[in-house]
Amino acid sequence: MAVKRGYARPLTVVIPTLLSLAGFVLAMIALFAGSGSQKQSLEKYHIIAVNMSTFGHNLIPTSSSSGSQPTATNDDGFGWDDIQDGLDDIEGQITDELNDIANDVADQLSRELGISQWYSVHVMTACEGNFAPNATSPGAWYNTTNCTAQSAGVNLNLTEIIQRELNNGPLKINAADIPIPDSIQQSLDYVNKFLLATFVLYVLGAGFSGLCFLSCIVLLTLRRDVIGRGAILFNMLLALLAALSLAVGAAIATAISKRGASEINDQGADIGISAIEGTPFMIISWVAFAVMFVALAFWTVSCCTPRRQLGSPAAATSAYNREKTPRASSDSNRGLLGMFRRRY
Repeated sequence: MAVKRGYARPLTVVIPTLLSLAGFVLAMIALFAGSGSQKQSLEKYHIIAVNMSTFGHNLIPTSSSSGSQPTATNDDGFGWDDIQDGLDDIEGQITDELNDIANDVADQLSRELGISQWYSVHVMTACEGNFAPNATSPGAWYNTTNCTAQSAGVNLNLTEIIQRELNNGPLKINAADIPIPDSIQQSLDYVNKFLLATFVLYVLGAGFSGLCFLSCIVLLTLRRDVIGRGAILFNMLLALLAALSLAVGAAIATAISKRGASEINDQGADIGISAIEGTPFMIISWVAFAVMFVALAFWTVSCCTPRRQLGSPAAATSAYNREKTPRASSDSNRGLLGMFRRRY
């Protein structure tokens, strides 16, 4: 099918354009999550979050059975075993209700202490806030109350923040009375030292993805028969750099998130501190890499495709006629010259 006026929108340009746009948007979400006017809705895209909603729960005693109950005999055949089983069930229900009350108290304890229920680390910011409607509610979401200013290589010092908030809290509790293990801050320091490298890689990934998208837009405005291998190689290079930056950045973020969360969960279980991996952040990071890798594959296929297939049928026919016409004219001239020499 002929293309009108020699213009076209080849599939090998349209698809990489859409993929580059998707990679750029996802990289920007990962980079700017937890900052700006969208910090509330993008809070879930953190690298790691520390859950403090049950911090100090060990200070609240929970109910448990105290001692064994005497066992009734069944010598007279009146079913004392059944009665004892019923009493045990009632005791278990009362114990569960008392434990639920204790958990609710522990859920409110962080607010009474004057600290936030969670603290999170993003690529450029550290945030804090409370779970809404509460920490024990199914499907609770992050209600952000404060975030640091955007900076490359943000640093979250949880020990310093908690001690300051405890000292200034409504109960005026001395932070030394319920200290945070040094191992928890050491786990966060492990995350902190990789944040600058993560920031640089996501900036590069977003930048190269954006340049690849703009270059694709330029190619869409050109005629197919003027799109040369140079333009294809340039876009292939941009897609390669974007995919490589995003892959390394996602790998680092995944590693520090998993290791940091594992260590904090091990060290903080006794005092009610746990960590939450940044699964949504890792998902969009790897998807951003995947779409740029597919864009790179499209450009690679285009580069390896024979040049005559890159142009439109009209352009190919025109090029063929331009090749054949001079030869036909030359053959005709040689034939006339030979006839003239034989005759005269």
